[in-house]
Amino acid sequence: MSVPVEALVRDLRAKAIWLSDRVRTREWVRSKSGFSWFNGYYDNEGRRVEGDHSKGARMTLTGQVFPLLSGVADEAQCREVWRSAKKLLRSPLGGFRLNTDFKELQPALGRAFSFAYGDKENGAVFSHMEVMFANALYRRGMAAEGREAFSALYRMSVDTDRSRLYPGLPEYFNGEGRGLYHYLTGSASWYVLTLLTVVFGVRGQWGDLLLDPRLMPEDFSKAGEASVETSFAGRRLKIVFHNPERLSHGRYRVGEVLLNGAPAAFHPTAEGGVTLPRSTIESLPPKKESILEARLERSLR
Repeated sequence: MSVPVEALVRDLRAKAIWLSDRVRTREWVRSKSGFSWFNGYYDNEGRRVEGDHSKGARMTLTGQVFPLLSGVADEAQCREVWRSAKKLLRSPLGGFRLNTDFKELQPALGRAFSFAYGDKENGAVFSHMEVMFANALYRRGMAAEGREAFSALYRMSVDTDRSRLYPGLPEYFNGEGRGLYHYLTGSASWYVLTLLTVVFGVRGQWGDLLLDPRLMPEDFSKAGEASVETSFAGRRLKIVFHNPERLSHGRYRVGEVLLNGAPAAFHPTAEGGVTLPRSTIESLPPKKESILEARLERSLR
């Protein structure tokens, strides 16, 4: 069967719009408590999982992460999800739990609810999902909120008296704050990915190098600098962001770029970042680290 590419694109886009609208409207649950969030699950009997229940409000972190990360949630919903997560999912120890306490077994939903609340998939602070939550918040322009979720894991990890592990990301923290399954996690990869490509905003865009930082004042040194080292187009780079006024994300833009001390050509983006042509990076010496400096200035937005 032969299908014109243009027709296929139109068909897929129409289906994506329909599905996004459905999730945005029909899966948005409003609680009597005054909080709202997304329903992410139906059980094996076709019953909606999240929302008000006789045993208390039911909310999952996963059900919130993917609408935010995919762009389905609108800006107001992003803000409300954060407000609800802080109320219902925030652990007293710092991180965000996978779910609220359902207070009963869930044979039609899965084995997770056979664990005591706070352990494993039943209400533990799962590093992988919390990093994705932070990633989504940063991407949706909520840098302060993203940093709060992101740094919570760091604080729980380095609290070695409680976590009982060497500093690092375990699969999850139980209800007592102990880190478990230290070597069975993809969380570290997501953590590094988020830190480099979202927080520092260093990533590729259609082959070019994008600098789109989401750094907050607390991320800069006393001298107003924050730096990261990485590779791009086969070249080693040290990227230094200068923020002498210690401006918050949303209040700054990249105003000047220096490459090994000399002004570099760039193209500004609508979000306040810049792109550098790939050819510029490829012109650098392949075996020597180059210094790329980006000066942040007050945004006019």
